[in-house]
Amino acid sequence: MALYLYLPLLLLSYLLLQRLLRFRRRDSHALPFPTRATYSTMTLSQAYEIHYALTAMEFPTVFNQSIFFALFKTYGIPSISRLLAATTQLSAPATASKRAADTGVLLTEIFLHPPDDPRTVAAFARMNYLHARYRKAGKISDEDMLYTLSLFVLEPVRWTERYEWRALSEVERAALGMYWRWIGEQMRIPFKGLRGAEEGWKDGLEFLEALEEWSTRYEEREMVPAESNATLAKGTVEILLTNVPGWARGAAMEGIRGVMEGRLRRAMLFEDPARASQMVLSTVLGARKWVIGNLFLPRPYVLRWRWFTDRPDENGRYHATQYTDHPWYVKPTISSRWGMSALLLRFVGGKIPGGSGGEKFLPQGYKIDEVGPDAQIGKGGKEMEEEKIRLSADPRLGCPFAAW
Repeated sequence: MALYLYLPLLLLSYLLLQRLLRFRRRDSHALPFPTRATYSTMTLSQAYEIHYALTAMEFPTVFNQSIFFALFKTYGIPSISRLLAATTQLSAPATASKRAADTGVLLTEIFLHPPDDPRTVAAFARMNYLHARYRKAGKISDEDMLYTLSLFVLEPVRWTERYEWRALSEVERAALGMYWRWIGEQMRIPFKGLRGAEEGWKDGLEFLEALEEWSTRYEEREMVPAESNATLAKGTVEILLTNVPGWARGAAMEGIRGVMEGRLRRAMLFEDPARASQMVLSTVLGARKWVIGNLFLPRPYVLRWRWFTDRPDENGRYHATQYTDHPWYVKPTISSRWGMSALLLRFVGGKIPGGSGGEKFLPQGYKIDEVGPDAQIGKGGKEMEEEKIRLSADPRLGCPFAAW
């Protein structure tokens, strides 16, 4: 029998297999927690495993972009944008690009490694050290810290609902709530002002709901137009468009404005996107939803997204394996310079690791204890060691049954 006669059967078999496997990960997350009452039995380890699966396998593109957007969105708060503008870290493209890369390194080191992993503890210690002087001086308020934390958990939830082939399940949202509550506690962020803060929350979902209520009220009160907002936003957009060719920048800018809420656009003094571009964006994202949800198989663990090397090199440094704008901490290799992605970047005039001037992007990699502004390299050793001791003493770390 001719091969083409088997093609309809093969196609049907593939589609049936796709339907069988497409929601398996979601269902496996829900299996240990069949009712709302069981959410309170979720452990920190279970919350981490669900969070990792969503970030590295289920929705890696949207989770990654939403975290970047969450950082960008904080610039719509004048008290935050004024401080960042005053530090001069965002006053020039080079330092602004490195700050974004360093923030990404510390965040991904935290939420892509188990809670008791030494790299997680080291990243917390470094982040807390970098924030400490501003918090002690009263330059960063507890509310600003809590709002920033809220965006790192809420924006992935929102973006997944808007742009992915399915929304997060209730169990998955409970896991994110529990995991990011723990992150907030490790960063010593007070939760006062949240509904239920005094009596406590029965599970991660209740915490997430309380956090969203508070975050929305905070935005309504604090997200107002300011020149400092606009300055940081425009500089960040320039960084984001680093590898976009000139002929496509207008469309890319329309897309960026299209994913911003109206309040955020007004706070950053951005124009509204054209209605036609909104329709195009909605069509493209809708098509992506349908194709992934109905034609793609789930991403297996072996193809999970990787943001950095698993082991340090001979100098004790790690390397980034992905980047958005400039190749900070990326080791020049045949793959990173001549692979498919690199060839595409070369074609459009984008940035690739190595080459003339590539040393300024620190291709030798990073040590977690040194991540941050150049002026802070080699500083904070004593403070970070004390912080590591405190963090490692958390009784929930390493215990598979440590629920609140």
